[in-house]
Amino acid sequence: MTSLFRHLAACFLCLAGLPLDGQDSPQQAPGPILQVHVNAVLVPVVVRDAAGHTVGDLKQDDFKVFDQGKLRPLSGFTIQENAAIEDAAKPAAGSSASTAPPAASAASAAAQPAAPKRFIVFLFDDRHFSVGDLNQVKQAATRMLDEPLADSDRAVVLSFLGINSGMTHARAPLQAAVEKLKATEVYRPNQHQCPDIDYYSADQILNKHSVTEYQIAMEKAVDCGHLGLDTKPADQMVQTAAMLSLQAGDLDARETLLYLRDVVHTMSQFPGQRTLILVSPGFLSSSDDALTLESQILDLAAGSNVTISALDARGLSSNFVPASQNGAVSAFGIETGQPVLNQNESMRENQDIMALLADGTGGTFFHNSNDLKGGLKTLAEEPQYRYLLEFSLQDVKQNGTYHALKVEVDRKGLKLQARQGYFAPMPLRNKK
Repeated sequence: MTSLFRHLAACFLCLAGLPLDGQDSPQQAPGPILQVHVNAVLVPVVVRDAAGHTVGDLKQDDFKVFDQGKLRPLSGFTIQENAAIEDAAKPAAGSSASTAPPAASAASAAAQPAAPKRFIVFLFDDRHFSVGDLNQVKQAATRMLDEPLADSDRAVVLSFLGINSGMTHARAPLQAAVEKLKATEVYRPNQHQCPDIDYYSADQILNKHSVTEYQIAMEKAVDCGHLGLDTKPADQMVQTAAMLSLQAGDLDARETLLYLRDVVHTMSQFPGQRTLILVSPGFLSSSDDALTLESQILDLAAGSNVTISALDARGLSSNFVPASQNGAVSAFGIETGQPVLNQNESMRENQDIMALLADGTGGTFFHNSNDLKGGLKTLAEEPQYRYLLEFSLQDVKQNGTYHALKVEVDRKGLKLQARQGYFAPMPLRNKK
């Protein structure tokens, strides 16, 4: 753990200080930062028409937000427009002969880099990459970064385990950081554990009380433990193995989400637009603690104007991976087909966290495609318009419970991306 937090500290010091490349140093002061309100919920919403274009002419009265099915009046409403797209649509300054600047002035302007308007963090999930997934991602990212950044963009390549290019406009340090990425797979089920139980199955046994999963684990315990007809030792082995796997998986999810939350917090110090692109094969996050951290990330991103987009590094091939055959194979499992069902369901749940973060911050989730380069390029392009809705928590019980959200718009033919829920605040404890 100590080494991980050392990596975190080094990354955050670099980010917070904004050490751009040798020629870059922003002269402008950071813009105003929205604070996450403890008495209100912020809901970023992106609205697209049938052609996929973002819609920017909606008003506050066009939106309805339902909290646990109850209509909430909006206490705040903002339309955020992508400045880079807005600037690109404007005619170039000095395009006519009568307004052309003197040669000396033009040369001076060309020598000065554009003031940073957008900061992009490419966050690579080297905690969970397989070797095959990482090789594809590295090739795609290197090719994507061959294309120069926009003049007003600055970017940094980060990883969960310490890779840090530094904030820069140059592509060479970004590509060099990508090349340093290694597949670590911090959380790995203990294949020598008897019986071998992965995180998904452990959650099914201990939290979901799946009879089928329990029977499969019991059969594997009897086999690997060379046990007779007495089921008590097998039951103890199953309970122990499942608990160890569940604890390790929960810890992995917690550390991953804590890092992600801290990156979002650090990005809130950047001026201009802030885009976080998470490149990951996904990971399970089924504990209540993980759900709370996810809600905190969404609160922080909404309050700091950070857009999170995500790319599923597994591409299309992720849909056709056979069931894991690590360790012993249960005859009952083969008979029921449960291992294959588990593999498909766990992969779907791996994606859930990325879809949740993208939808909840107005970003994009790119998946089910092997065009990873095109996906990265797509994610680096912010939507032109985003709405930020706010409603009060004045009459919401402070008990920490999860509230499902639904956003509707009073216009037909539109598709919405919006936050799906939040956790009610906990009551403040009186200090003695």
